[in-house]
Amino acid sequence: MRSSENGFTLIEFLLSTVVLLVVLSIALGFFSRNQAIYTNERATLDMVQDLRTAFDRFTGEIRMAGAGLPGYHGVVSGTSTTLIVRGDYNNTSTIISSAGPNTGGVFSVGATTGFTPGQTISLLNTNTGAAALVSITAIDSALNRITVNSFGLAPITSGAQIGDFGAGSLINVIERRTYAIKTGDTDPDRGAITRTVVYENTLSPGATVSAEEIIARNVLTPEGTIGLTFTYLDASGNALSVDPDSGLVDASLVAKVQIGIRARTASPDIGTGNFRTVNMTALVQVRGQYIPAVGF
Repeated sequence: MRSSENGFTLIEFLLSTVVLLVVLSIALGFFSRNQAIYTNERATLDMVQDLRTAFDRFTGEIRMAGAGLPGYHGVVSGTSTTLIVRGDYNNTSTIISSAGPNTGGVFSVGATTGFTPGQTISLLNTNTGAAALVSITAIDSALNRITVNSFGLAPITSGAQIGDFGAGSLINVIERRTYAIKTGDTDPDRGAITRTVVYENTLSPGATVSAEEIIARNVLTPEGTIGLTFTYLDASGNALSVDPDSGLVDASLVAKVQIGIRARTASPDIGTGNFRTVNMTALVQVRGQYIPAVGF
């Protein structure tokens, strides 16, 4: 007796399988394209956000260069890819209240808050324009006194001596900040911008505040060349040339720093095979302490 139940034939089963595979292939392709788009966009967004954070950070710090110092002393050294600046970045300052330092280099001050031994401070006479750098050796918070190593004093203005800084002179904590980019062809961090913080040098090197850290990566052109450029200008906006032998600019003339960054994604675009890039530029006015007697 013939069964009334009908099943799938082999051909019908094969056809349905083919149709299912086609549908799955279309769905998988659609998903893969969307995933690639998301991956590319995520990589671009991460690059822009990380670079913007680093860019804002070090442009702000360059803008503060020279705080607590006479004019045109905020930039220590500069090349096309390395910049060293200094200034009072933490707003740690006080005023000398005594008539002058004694032979031990002890200053009576308005306050000792924020000052500690080992820091480098600037001494700035706002009447004469005299300025110098010196390191702190001791703090007496009870008597509001700061003791410095007067034998290690480093003049900023020519001929400045410890006795030039009497009542009314300013004291600021001065840090040096170095921005550079790794350029070695075999360096796995090639294209990474680094930042190092130390107390400013006197006659001795300043102590480390923050060891070298990477603040941005992949600052490279699509072709793989270095994507960081510093250009230096004087107060009139004229570009300053870099010495061809030393690679250095005359830091005493620098009033503005133009920063150019071109960065790329860590990996090429999945679809095109090309790197996605972002460009950032800023023209930063380097800050300098105004001194009426000198006219900065």
